Amino acid sequence: MYVVYIRVTHNRQVKYIRTSWMVDDKGLSKDKQDVIDSFVSEQTSKVIAGYYSMLNRLDTRNWTAKEIVEFIQFGKDGISFSKYARKHIEKMISRGQERTSRDYKWALYSLEKFAGENEVMFSQLTYTFLSRWIDSLARTSRSKKNYPINIRQIHKAAMLEYNDEDRNILLIQNPWPKITIPKGDTPNKRAIAPSMLRKFFGIVPDFSRFTHPLQELGQDVALMSFCMCGINSIDLFYAEKSQYHDGILHYNRRKTCKSRSDNAYFEIRVPQFIIPTFEKYLSKDKETPWLFDFHDRLSNEDSFNTNVNAGISQICKKVSPGFHASLYSFRHSWATVAQNGCGASLSEIDFALNHSTNKMARVYTMIDYSPAWELNDEVIDYISLATKNLDTLTRPKELSRECLNIT
Repeated sequence: MYVVYIRVTHNRQVKYIRTSWMVDDKGLSKDKQDVIDSFVSEQTSKVIAGYYSMLNRLDTRNWTAKEIVEFIQFGKDGISFSKYARKHIEKMISRGQERTSRDYKWALYSLEKFAGENEVMFSQLTYTFLSRWIDSLARTSRSKKNYPINIRQIHKAAMLEYNDEDRNILLIQNPWPKITIPKGDTPNKRAIAPSMLRKFFGIVPDFSRFTHPLQELGQDVALMSFCMCGINSIDLFYAEKSQYHDGILHYNRRKTCKSRSDNAYFEIRVPQFIIPTFEKYLSKDKETPWLFDFHDRLSNEDSFNTNVNAGISQICKKVSPGFHASLYSFRHSWATVAQNGCGASLSEIDFALNHSTNKMARVYTMIDYSPAWELNDEVIDYISLATKNLDTLTRPKELSRECLNIT
């Protein structure tokens, strides 16, 4: 059996369009180049007539054969947004943007759910449809802003690929200039009061026969984050042995390293008093590149973050029944204490938190990171962690809370 193709010749270029028909030897000419099966010939003639009807309405003199075939196959209204979006997301993953790609997946899922089908076409993405979809997200705090932005980014990438405005080839229309994307709600402040920070770090985790049980893991990682300029959990999880030397952790913030010209590089000195906690989790496996042993039992950063936050929640219940916090709360708390307690400027706080400020200056300048270390020491001193008998951080589990005398 032979698959039947339609040959497209344009501007001395040749392309082929595969059809669903097949013929055997009897349906072919002797040289096997032409179809003589009467039924197939009749059906393909109708299809080809339809193609001519489509193309004769346009000026295709400057088109390539590839563009002719794409227009025939997709038409102005027949390109699948869903398929293109999934390929776009796969490219993001291959570039190392796996975490960001998840937001794009959820945005696509939301769009398809609103459309009521698993495949959304570009032709459906009209001003009216997109406006109604965005209105359906109104009760969300962040998705109403982030999801439309993600869908718009995919849409723009597709227009760059399929459209050629110079030659008036516009296979995909652009509804976005007329659409207003709402602002996201201002997130609630997550900072923890200094008194509650002291109580949190003063709690004795429940005894457990497991190595690094949840409460201990949550409290220790929170301590490392808070005492290292609010470093993110993902940066601790993926820290490698080569990044830590001379008491300094050298790292690129994974959240923004792909989008910043300086690769979000930063150096943070590990405070002396948390070194016992820090070294408790150092990997003993000589073969692994990872600095910490988190990878020994946790498969990825999400499971690590989930376990850490579960441990933090359990500690919070021991502090106070109504007290809630996540690991990110300690990053917010570090920034709040730095400003309100230590008088640091917002630019100093941004620098220490490894935010993307003064981008070009970071590229051209040999950065001195010691001001961030000094500010970090001030924050720790303000909370009085280093002077609160924090050898209790490596205390035996049976030590009672009353022995800590933390106020």
